[in-house]
Amino acid sequence: MKKKTNMILAGVAVALLTGCAGDEQLKEMINKQGMVAKTADASKEATTTAVEQNAALLRATLNSTGGGWTAGDSICTYSLQSMKHNSYVLSNGAGSLVANFSRTAGSNNYEDGSTVYAVSSMEYLYGLSARMGGGALLSVTIPQDYKADKVGAAEGCLRMPVPFWGTATFGSDGCLEAEMSGMTALLKVDCANLPSDARALVLTTHSYTDLIDAATTPEGGDGKPLSGTFDAVLEAGAQLAPNPIFYSYDTLRVSLDGASAYHHLYIPVVSARYQALHVIAVTGDSRYAYEWQGRVLKTFGQDTPFSPNTVVALEPETTAIHTPRM
Repeated sequence: MKKKTNMILAGVAVALLTGCAGDEQLKEMINKQGMVAKTADASKEATTTAVEQNAALLRATLNSTGGGWTAGDSICTYSLQSMKHNSYVLSNGAGSLVANFSRTAGSNNYEDGSTVYAVSSMEYLYGLSARMGGGALLSVTIPQDYKADKVGAAEGCLRMPVPFWGTATFGSDGCLEAEMSGMTALLKVDCANLPSDARALVLTTHSYTDLIDAATTPEGGDGKPLSGTFDAVLEAGAQLAPNPIFYSYDTLRVSLDGASAYHHLYIPVVSARYQALHVIAVTGDSRYAYEWQGRVLKTFGQDTPFSPNTVVALEPETTAIHTPRM
């Protein structure tokens, strides 16, 4: 009974205080209470409203200094929780480092929160598989022979004969986003500087190379692989390494037929330092392996690193002959 009496007295006290306040003051107090309530409701609504995820669109950024995306570029996304993948094709952004890709195949919306791997498409993708202990392993083949249209690019654009990759996550606008990096170095060749009589470029690290009718024989290399099947663990700093089961080869050839249609060639070079990596302009072939007609445009040695996600320009060896300026 005493508790009830106290509550009644408290109510009377509040009523008396309210009565002592002027009408304008009372209205102000009510308005303030209403504003606080509305603000609380708005805050609650903002925290409960999430941006809708949209896996139909992918925004990809090239982490490279070699050039921008090329028209027709495509990307596939993979999750180790599914055997299916999505395919995306560049919709706008050719020539720039950031481009938008639209989904053309697949229906995985990646709602399970699993890691999504974005991999630029290539003709010789051997497979992507789960590793013991977690993570993904990518296997690709670098062929011994490329045609120019597989490595050629227009001015300001990059060509990726070996995939660039990155993990894709949903951005603030709900679309997928990925920053893509290369797993090999790329040798950048200016097509305007190629000898007019060259039919191919050959890269070799073989221990012995013979150039027919050449004044000197190129020094021997260490035979490190340039083509074959390679693997890379998809993690920060990923780089290709020779697959221990499949064959690898110490030569890589690029046909120059049609190369004049491009501004640059981008030839993948498996990341390493080489005792001697010769770039040969081939003018004629021989019946014997490691023997060509032509000349060495450049020999890269131990002082030139071919690190993953880098672009190394081919600067022909100087002849020490200087043409005077007129």
